[in-house]
Amino acid sequence: AATGKVPLPADDDEMSYGYGKIILTGEHSVVHGTHAVAAPITLKMKAKVWDHDKGVRLLIPRWGVEQTIEFGADHKYSIFKSLEMILDHLDLRNRSMNIEVFPEVPRAMGMGGSAALAVAIIRALNKHFELGLGDDDVRRLSFESENIVHGGASGIDNTVSTYGNLIMFQKGTPPKMETLTLKEPIPIVIGLSGVESMTSKMVKQVRENAEKHPKWYEQIFKQMDELALASKNAIEKRNLSELGMIMNMNHGYLNTLGVSYPDVESLIEIARNNGASGAKLTGGGGGGAMIALCDSDKMQKKIQKKMHEAGYDALIAEIKPSTP
Repeated sequence: AATGKVPLPADDDEMSYGYGKIILTGEHSVVHGTHAVAAPITLKMKAKVWDHDKGVRLLIPRWGVEQTIEFGADHKYSIFKSLEMILDHLDLRNRSMNIEVFPEVPRAMGMGGSAALAVAIIRALNKHFELGLGDDDVRRLSFESENIVHGGASGIDNTVSTYGNLIMFQKGTPPKMETLTLKEPIPIVIGLSGVESMTSKMVKQVRENAEKHPKWYEQIFKQMDELALASKNAIEKRNLSELGMIMNMNHGYLNTLGVSYPDVESLIEIARNNGASGAKLTGGGGGGAMIALCDSDKMQKKIQKKMHEAGYDALIAEIKPSTP
């Protein structure tokens, strides 16, 4: 198993970044109009830009990516299409540069990696070319990127990634977003199933089942909404035992919706058996990641070790406190 430690570039101070995120409560039910709470984590996407003699080159050594962007090409990966849009929007299409990315957030694990990547790149471009963008400019442009990557974005991931604050979210036009207050970080362990999260597939599955059994699913979504609303109070009071109980109950409903996965269940069992006050799937499900709420770094290390012993990768992180 991997160590869970992320190597950082030597010149870390030069980096621009976007935060990864977890959903603490309310995934899937949020699609059907309920509240959800999303939290930034201390794992980030980091990026820097420097001059290059010819073209725009994207470098992500950790992922084996080293490619010159061909503008207008039929890109295999949506990241290149998104990058093209960002460069066009910022009027940088004809500038030559290297864009290097140092990912701490794992791919396709339901942790907002694509939004964090866009935010990090936009901020790195802003820094290098002195564009004068503010956080709200970054949020708006990263939302456009998310629409390209996901074919329709909620606005949760790019908002959390840009501002680094917990938010209570409810979809709508425009969506409702309320910033929550967290004064001290909350220790967590993120367990990785090793199976890519199939968000769109899981959302479709839940929607089809809800259409077949509307009475029962409406009751489940209502209960999940109450848990999300209750989690706000637990977060702001930093009541980890109450938040853990809410997370455990939320996961029970996610299991009822059929979006969990055997490896995720194994990781949750390991976490709970080793002292986590709460453990649940985070994100779309069908694989992906789970989160375990811990009360100390000693517990974090113990749970991470047990997950490694069971053959899983696990990352130590924190839910980031709110920025004043």
